Amino acid sequence: MKKIFIISASLFAITVLFLGAYNFAFKNNPKNATVNEKKKIEAKAQSDSEFIGNQSQTQLETVSDTPVFGAAVIGDNAIGFFRDGALRKFSLGGGGESVIVGGLPGKMLQSRWSPDRSKVLALLGNTETQLWYLIDVEHTSITSLKAGMYSPAWSNLSEKIYYFYRDEKDRTSINSAKPDGTEWKEIATAPNLLDPMSQSVPESALLSFWSRPSAFEESSLYTVSVTGGTPEKIFGQKFGASFLWSPDGGHVLISNTLSKGGSEVRLGLANQNGGEFHTLQVPTFTSKAVWTKDGRTVYYALPLSLTSSAVLPDDYFGKSLVTSDSFWKLDVETGKVDRVISPENMPGSYDSTDLFLDRNESYLFYTNRTDNKLYRIALPK
Repeated sequence: MKKIFIISASLFAITVLFLGAYNFAFKNNPKNATVNEKKKIEAKAQSDSEFIGNQSQTQLETVSDTPVFGAAVIGDNAIGFFRDGALRKFSLGGGGESVIVGGLPGKMLQSRWSPDRSKVLALLGNTETQLWYLIDVEHTSITSLKAGMYSPAWSNLSEKIYYFYRDEKDRTSINSAKPDGTEWKEIATAPNLLDPMSQSVPESALLSFWSRPSAFEESSLYTVSVTGGTPEKIFGQKFGASFLWSPDGGHVLISNTLSKGGSEVRLGLANQNGGEFHTLQVPTFTSKAVWTKDGRTVYYALPLSLTSSAVLPDDYFGKSLVTSDSFWKLDVETGKVDRVISPENMPGSYDSTDLFLDRNESYLFYTNRTDNKLYRIALPK
């Protein structure tokens, strides 16, 4: 019995020494791998999701063999776009290309399509001379607009435009006009914003605007009545924020940097007054997102391969970064995410921007920033 006790005691001592050595060598080892919170979110989104429908039938297709710019659905079965000094169109699949308006006076630098897609505002020119023009798709005409106007937005019914204007006294105002620039009037004095961006709030008589996002600046979202008044700040205190209104104007999707000068971004959601904000565990930008018509779903591209030293969104919008995206669907009411297309059905790497859906929401379209070609993903029913 004494011998058995001695053997048991010896084995117990050896076990204690082994566990102590393990904890010292491994648990407290400063070279151990640390958890990357961004990767955890990406991995959780992938593991928790369910593929939508039959993924073997979900295909990614190239719509254009050459670069296109400012693409948007026009009519029921066509896409309008800019290329080689002309506004053109082709079918949803890319065939049957034709010119709508040719001989444009300069390269297309920015475009703003009207909600009914009957017209488009285009900033044309070069790095030295730039001017906004109205291009009428139905009447195939082009009209030059007021010099000095910038950051235009369309009214919800496409019957007016709103724009910023800085006068000779360096005073910035917000103005309204008919799409051709006539019958203009000032509706508000604008706060001092750096390179403002604007969007009409859907189903309302409000115009919203904010500064172009930077990770080093706190962004504020303002609204002002389109009939005139004093702008009201409805959201702020988020670095690098950008905004995208839902089709019914009931919510606004927000992407922001988690810390000043940081490398991590998240989507968030607020109500029409900028309140009830909550973060969604989705690390992407509003420029990689699009709402469905019912305002319940957001399709988005999840950017991967971003370095931890990147400053977002500055480095991305400065085009010094290239992402490799996967595509997802988010239910904004439940927070549930689903992958739209499996990796096996993606033949290449895509840095997507300017996402949009066709009228039946059967296809998700996007432009690839690396080649400026247009692609589409067939969405399961």
